[in-house]
Amino acid sequence: MGGSAPVFRQDCSMNPTPVLEQNSVQEPQRLARMRDEASVLSFRRKVKFIDRLATGVISVSGLGIIAAVLGIGVFLFLEITPLFKPVHVGTPAEYALGGAGAPIRFVRVDEHQEHAAVIGSEPHVLLVDLANPDGEQRSVPLEGLENQRVSAIGENPSGTQVAVGTEDGLVWVGDIGFKTAFDGSKRGVQPVITPQQTIVLGSGAAVRAVAFRSLESREVLAAITDGGVVASRTMVKRPLVGEPRRERQDFNLPVDRFGQPIAVLVSEDTQQIVIGTDGGTLLRWRVPDDGLPELVEQILAVRDGAISAVAYLLGGRSIVVGGGDGSVATWSLVRDEESADGWGLQKIHVFASHPQAITVVSTSPRDKGFIAASAGGLMRLYYMTSERTLAEFHVSGRPAAGEYAPKTNGLLLANDNRLSHWQINNPHPEVSLGTLFGKVWYEGYPKPDYIWQSSGGTDDFEAKFSLVPLVFGTLKGTFYALLFAIPLALLGALYCSQFLEKRLRSRVKSTVELMAALPSVVLGFIAGVVLAPLAQRHAVTVLIMPVVLPLVTMIGMLLCGAVARRTGQGFLKRNEFWLLMGWVVAGAFVAGVLGPVVEKLIFSGNFEAWLLAKTGTQYDQRNSLVVGWTMGFAVVPIIFTICEDAFSSVPKHLTGASLACGASLWQTAWRVVLPAAGSGVFSAIMIGFGRAVGETMIVLMATGNTPVMDWSIFNGFRALSANIAVEIPEAPHGATLYRILFVAALLLFSMTSLVNTVAEVIRLRLRRQLQGL
Repeated sequence: MGGSAPVFRQDCSMNPTPVLEQNSVQEPQRLARMRDEASVLSFRRKVKFIDRLATGVISVSGLGIIAAVLGIGVFLFLEITPLFKPVHVGTPAEYALGGAGAPIRFVRVDEHQEHAAVIGSEPHVLLVDLANPDGEQRSVPLEGLENQRVSAIGENPSGTQVAVGTEDGLVWVGDIGFKTAFDGSKRGVQPVITPQQTIVLGSGAAVRAVAFRSLESREVLAAITDGGVVASRTMVKRPLVGEPRRERQDFNLPVDRFGQPIAVLVSEDTQQIVIGTDGGTLLRWRVPDDGLPELVEQILAVRDGAISAVAYLLGGRSIVVGGGDGSVATWSLVRDEESADGWGLQKIHVFASHPQAITVVSTSPRDKGFIAASAGGLMRLYYMTSERTLAEFHVSGRPAAGEYAPKTNGLLLANDNRLSHWQINNPHPEVSLGTLFGKVWYEGYPKPDYIWQSSGGTDDFEAKFSLVPLVFGTLKGTFYALLFAIPLALLGALYCSQFLEKRLRSRVKSTVELMAALPSVVLGFIAGVVLAPLAQRHAVTVLIMPVVLPLVTMIGMLLCGAVARRTGQGFLKRNEFWLLMGWVVAGAFVAGVLGPVVEKLIFSGNFEAWLLAKTGTQYDQRNSLVVGWTMGFAVVPIIFTICEDAFSSVPKHLTGASLACGASLWQTAWRVVLPAAGSGVFSAIMIGFGRAVGETMIVLMATGNTPVMDWSIFNGFRALSANIAVEIPEAPHGATLYRILFVAALLLFSMTSLVNTVAEVIRLRLRRQLQGL
């Protein structure tokens, strides 16, 4: 058969059933895969969106926190910048003086700086309208000095009393000032010139310098005349019925051997007369109620010239001395046991000198500022406490008289025929870096010192704004708190993480962490009301407890270990914690028993009296010891928690390797776990430091808040935070004290920020060193 074999072909198009069946099976799978892919893609987009949103929120929040912290710092800085702004001095207004008579000897201005009273050589007061330089000037005669020629004037810068001396030896005493009156809503300023008495000096010689002060029962006049120095003491007797009786005594003060007298002052209490001579000698006389005046002190105040001008600063405890050589200095009364009256003048501040002799010294009626003008027309504004030259002026002619405005916001200076008037803005003259952080020699103190005393009982008080005692108090309280807290928290955390049974570990840790929830005001209240009196009654017990309690506890646990080795250690392992607590209580009991015995044997039965007699230290009930306990109690939970977490995070292979090499649990904890957790321990201590530095209520309530610089644990201190809490309610907004409190806040802010920054840098460095373990 030569024919070919039949060929059978399968035509898919003719028989599509198997392909359709396959497609029908694959299509749902493909659709499902597409849905799954779409779902996954949608999920990924959501995750990316949420991730980006979370990243943005976290980034913005982090930047917000940084901005808020920086904003706080910037706000504090802006609040303190006005303290260091220079004095603003306006353009002077000039007024021609006609009819007062040359030379001008007296200038006075009202508190609104609208009117001035001027006295020259003529016996009348020339009233000048400062609001109208071209206005008419009118004269008011001094009653009782008709046809006299004024030769000297002495004034009280803190009052209105004036003594006017004449060429014929008369002294007119009266008040020259201004009063404010209102006609409806319109304010008016009226001059007040009230004569009190006219004193006739026995010699009748011309008066060249005069000073007068009066009290209710006593008046003292001192005058330098062509015939010498005359002093007059008048005792005012006030009977129950009738007019007061005046008994006057005059004295001649022999000063010729010290040189020609030039300037004279009478103290506010009328007990002293101070005289300056052309030989540069300052003489201080005591004027008793009975008997003759007594020369109690003579000092060389100007070495190379005469004393050309003197004036008492506000309060009458310091004297501004201007020299013929242009020198300017302040002398203050300080305690001197060798002096006849127990006081002595001491030069406490020296200021920038002038090129020529000082002719005018005028002191502020509100603070320790003053102006000094020299013969060449140079005038400078000084402040005693800060020892600063605040401003400098130049005028034409020889300055003859000057006046500080009552609100210290203006100055007047007169020469022979013109009056110059400056508006000034000088709100914080007492502040400088030296007064805030350096030693300052304050009135009445024997030497320069760091002192904080923001207020006093009188208006003439010299504010003392040294922040050094407050910084010292902050560091002192922090030191004693950490001295108590670090060993207790660190060793407690080490014991809890490495030795304590697991069933007790969480309970102990939770209990310690619960301590952090106690409000600091509650702790401070308990410390001040309960702990402070208790510690005072049992002071010796408290002092020996740090030695007795650990010693008894250690001996007790060694005894328990010895017993356990003989009888089996099962009981000891199960109850180690409670046995430890029991021995701690026993140690406290033993310290309580031994305290009175030790006090009787060593401290003669009275520790406080012994401490005062032997060391000169006064035991204050609210002292650093009580604060150290209480603030340490507040810091312990923070350090304990962080340290315990750090110890528990040490890799197990490190502790296992140590134990496998034969080390004991204690050796492993001390030599392996503690170094390995060094960064965490350091962070815990620094955070505890920051907590202690910023503590307010405990320090406020548990210390005496005395800003002293003494490391003794038996007296108190004042911290920056507590000082802000105490002072801010009494500080007027924008005043010097208010802004200095912001300086204290900035210091506190800077301290904590610096400590935290340094701590973080060191922590990261330690972490990098230990990360390979």
